Amino acid sequence: MKHLITLLIAAAWTLAAQAQRISASIDEGWQFKMSHEEKWQAVSLPHTWNAADAFDDTPGYLRGTGIYRRTLTLSESQLAHRLYLRFEGAQTVAKLIVNGHEAGTHVGGYTAFCFDITPWVHAGENDVEVQVDNSYNADIPPLSADFTFYGGIYRDVMLLELPTVHISPTHYASSGIYVNTPEVTADRATIEVRTLIDNTSDVRQAVVVEQQLYAPDGQLVAQWASKRQRLDGGTRHHVVQSELSVNDPALWDIDHPQLYRLRTRLVTPRGALIDQTTTTLGLRSYTFSTSEGFVLNGRQVKLVGTNRHQDYYGMGNALADEMHTRDIEMIKQMGANFLRISHYPQDPLVTDACDRLGIVTSVEIPVINTITMSQAFSDNCAEMLTEMICQSYNAPSVCIWAFMNEILLVPAYNADRSIDRQQYLAKVREVTQRMHDLAKQLDPARYTLLPCHTAYSFYQEAGLFDITDILGFNNYDGWYQGEFADFERVLEQWHERYPDKPFFISEYGADNDVRVHSFEPRRFDYSEEYANLFHRHYLPAILERRYIVGSAVWNYNDFGSESRGYAVPHTNLKGLVTTTRQPKDSYRYYQAMLLTQPVLAIGGHDWTSRSDVADAEGRCLRPVTIYTNQPQVTLTHNGTKLGTQKAEQGTCEFMVPFTDGSNRLVATAGALTDVLDVGMRLVPHDLGQFRELNVLLGSRRHYLDPQSQLDWMPEQPYTTGSWGYVGGQTYSESNWAGELPTSSLNILGTDHDPLYQTQRRGIEQFRADLPDGEYVIYLHFCELDGATRSVVASELGGTAQGTAQSPRAFEVRVNGESVLPALDVAACCGGPARPMVRRIPCSVHDGQGLVIDFVPLRGETMLSAVRILRL
Repeated sequence: MKHLITLLIAAAWTLAAQAQRISASIDEGWQFKMSHEEKWQAVSLPHTWNAADAFDDTPGYLRGTGIYRRTLTLSESQLAHRLYLRFEGAQTVAKLIVNGHEAGTHVGGYTAFCFDITPWVHAGENDVEVQVDNSYNADIPPLSADFTFYGGIYRDVMLLELPTVHISPTHYASSGIYVNTPEVTADRATIEVRTLIDNTSDVRQAVVVEQQLYAPDGQLVAQWASKRQRLDGGTRHHVVQSELSVNDPALWDIDHPQLYRLRTRLVTPRGALIDQTTTTLGLRSYTFSTSEGFVLNGRQVKLVGTNRHQDYYGMGNALADEMHTRDIEMIKQMGANFLRISHYPQDPLVTDACDRLGIVTSVEIPVINTITMSQAFSDNCAEMLTEMICQSYNAPSVCIWAFMNEILLVPAYNADRSIDRQQYLAKVREVTQRMHDLAKQLDPARYTLLPCHTAYSFYQEAGLFDITDILGFNNYDGWYQGEFADFERVLEQWHERYPDKPFFISEYGADNDVRVHSFEPRRFDYSEEYANLFHRHYLPAILERRYIVGSAVWNYNDFGSESRGYAVPHTNLKGLVTTTRQPKDSYRYYQAMLLTQPVLAIGGHDWTSRSDVADAEGRCLRPVTIYTNQPQVTLTHNGTKLGTQKAEQGTCEFMVPFTDGSNRLVATAGALTDVLDVGMRLVPHDLGQFRELNVLLGSRRHYLDPQSQLDWMPEQPYTTGSWGYVGGQTYSESNWAGELPTSSLNILGTDHDPLYQTQRRGIEQFRADLPDGEYVIYLHFCELDGATRSVVASELGGTAQGTAQSPRAFEVRVNGESVLPALDVAACCGGPARPMVRRIPCSVHDGQGLVIDFVPLRGETMLSAVRILRL
């Protein structure tokens, strides 16, 4: 007995001596190569091998096994601790090998994992290798999606040094602390805590768990201590339950996100510190219902926000910590109070920032578009869901768990005729029910959400509408299908069928490129102006319907989607900000509609270099939108007051008489001022003063080349004394939704796709009644027929219907002289979807003006753009 007591005392002293939990990143000093390569390269984490190739002109991107290695040097004192490597994220399957021993394998690209490396390391240099594979695997979601699955170790890696008895880091890579708040009122809050403890030594250990709760102002408001806990050697995840209470709690709310700190300590029976951690928590109550909407701490709140993807221009998803945090700050500055963390768990800093800033969130696992009817697939879904819930369990911002997105968009039986339709739908329902039940088992307090694409009756047929607490509607009426007004009509119909089910508009949006503008916006023209019309219809409709408990724009940021073409290939352009986080006008609109602090912004800050056509008075009258939450706005143009307008629904509009050269717009509203300087190149009404002309054929769009600051303007038909096209028709592309005003092709070898995605087919002439002089003509061509288009599942029906390539050749004459005698654009460029520019000097004399003839030889003539420059 004395010997046992002596051993226990010695063990307690050993534990006390180890009482220093150390967590530090080991992101530097790595080497990397793909498995098929010989040469290693030095890299730092976060890292992805798809930052470049997911955006090049070669279809697809590298999916395979990448190998990371580094030397981990450990001291004898470090070996007295238990050592773990914690990975915040690696895509998709990661195998850790330490000194030749497999320390663990993790499946899933978006949740953290933590492996014990103690048995395999020694003092001195240790070889650490991580094999990461982002190959397609039918048993691992996501199987397909409208975003890029960037391979690599793309989040931080931490080395944890813990005492042999410690709060567990390996329970689904959680903190080892689980906080519940079963009762929260303005008068009192009850806090229940589960603490998981590991004893990794070989002998029995005795510990006491202590907890202290600190209020947002730093005051100690509650504390608790357990009885002595006796843990046998090798014990993992020993549970200690505790309860604390707080009177007059400071509540976590959107406007005042009060955060408490829970310090959990493991001590020896004599009080010596062994291990400790701090958990941030918030005290709040909330409900979702059709009658009251979302109620937070007894107050009705309309949740309005956005979705967010985790990638950035030129970096893929390998972002630095501060970039994640800045995104959440910009979302808060937009006026949002909600973030759908889609379509996968993201860096833990994201929920940390939402906790701190007061943004309600939902989090989901990446089960998207389709499922595999295997037990392994279902089991992997369950494992991912468990990891997600455990890792975000204590975040007060998280109020919703989701586990599928548009899961019937790409039913597997369409591609595999051996799969029975009814059996497939039954399997989808089985997986959905399993995920819902598992979420409720792990966390009964939070709600579940199922986001569905617009084939809502399909989800009803499959029996999915009856499973989750909240129904999510991904609605794109006015973009992928239908008209704007269909949005309200369809929702009202489904609300009548499910009057007691809260609805969430989990996605809505329209693609737009900040380089593209139009004063005659059309669906699928990718102009900012069309996207602005879309949001200005949807948001008021959402705000006025209580059964819509919340909404999330798709998307906060433009993001990578390798299979897409369109205005910016390989990119989904529905963001409120660009891939580099440049705010679009739609971002300013949400600020005007949602923020309480004063807002004033002139629209068009991304369009400061423009071109247009002057009228007889040397002006060009164009609308300018002002975004504001103030009652009225005054606008001046080059010092002249244009008037004062009343603002309604966040906007007001002025007609501005732009003149050639500099145009300064100054908007004022109360104490607020915003200034926009626009450089305008007007084509004069009197062509005797002509300098240059830049025209997109077959288009009603403007396209701003950000490098040259050239603004290409829409075409017009020729009239005597002016300029324009003669003959032909605008090129259009058709898909399941009808006629599109622009091609969806990725134009190879250029970043200026919008310059070549429209054209005039069958054009006979381009004429300009120019004065005599020397000119340079630039003719832009692109063969749009015969190119292969990628299938994008989110297009709700597949790819656009391309036209077959047929022989096309034509002659181009300038003032009667043949300059391109038999032009075959595809042959000259090596195939379709490749741009061509021909620079042609010419003289205009004897008052003949400029006449460019297009003479068909085989097939139709065509022209994408023309630039005429006077020398």
